[in-house]
Amino acid sequence: MTIRVNVVMGGPSVEHEISLRSGLEVMANLDKKAYAVIAVVVSHQKEFFWCTAEGLPLTISDCKNPASAGRFSGPLTPASSATLWEKCDVAFLALHGTFGEDGVIQGYLDTIGIPYTGSGVCASALAMEKIDSKFIYLNSGLAVPPWSIYGKAYPETTVGHLVTKHGFPCFIKCPQSGSSRLLGRAHDRKSLEKLIAELAPHSDRLLVETAIRGAEFSCGILEKSGGELLALPPIEIRPKHAAQGGFFDYAAKYTSGGSEEIVPAPWPAALLDRIKTTALTAHRALGCSGVSRTDMMYADDTLYVLETNTLPGLTPNSLLPKSFCATGGTYGGLLDIMIRTALNKKKNGTA
Repeated sequence: MTIRVNVVMGGPSVEHEISLRSGLEVMANLDKKAYAVIAVVVSHQKEFFWCTAEGLPLTISDCKNPASAGRFSGPLTPASSATLWEKCDVAFLALHGTFGEDGVIQGYLDTIGIPYTGSGVCASALAMEKIDSKFIYLNSGLAVPPWSIYGKAYPETTVGHLVTKHGFPCFIKCPQSGSSRLLGRAHDRKSLEKLIAELAPHSDRLLVETAIRGAEFSCGILEKSGGELLALPPIEIRPKHAAQGGFFDYAAKYTSGGSEEIVPAPWPAALLDRIKTTALTAHRALGCSGVSRTDMMYADDTLYVLETNTLPGLTPNSLLPKSFCATGGTYGGLLDIMIRTALNKKKNGTA
């Protein structure tokens, strides 16, 4: 029996293009004999454009401009898109950022009864919010870097306070952004003030973190169709320009050769087991399902959790597929598991 899959990508966030690349990679690797695929591109205005996967493969240019590409139908608003979903068995969410990873699209799909890959509303919203998730981590016994909240509602957190508490370098982040967008690393007071001025219009509160000097790791968690959780081999991330003060920013993540990502990570088994346990704890504490990927730093024999991604990237440079393939699996096999897990949750009434 052919499963009808709507691959949802794009969205209104600053991660729009990365989401398109994830979605196109998913479409290219889905088994055409097992799945009937519809591409659903969500515009910056939250309108839905769609087309079948038949014929010539879609390009990134097609998806960036669906209204003029000549391949897509639409647009439809979420309120007027019933025909888009009436024959859909499962939505494969290749979205990142706001509207896609924050629980909004999940709530919409719950309302219309469509199962989807990844976590539900609550876990998505918690993991997406970098400030609120820290309280969850701490309550679960996980370590996080020293941090502060800066904003109008926190008048006691002055620039001087940040300098004294965090020193330099330190990170400034919009708490609901991903893919290393809307964040920066301050090296002195002047650059700190500049970053605050640049990021403040995007969020009422900013997260400021002490920079941890150490090794960086990422560990994926994959839920099998039967509900068991599999911790994937941890990846060590080495940005190519780390020695010059670089970090795992947007260019390092998505530019070929921008960083060295080593899997399995060349560290003692005892540490790799600790990384897996930390990722499992974060996944469970946030209430994640389907899949997640937790990023962390290791320094002074402590693992500091940075964040958990509930819809990890699926581009050719993304970490989750690399980790799964290191177990002997394939990219297509990873997609099969994610889809079966989503369908089983619907079947069992847990979605």
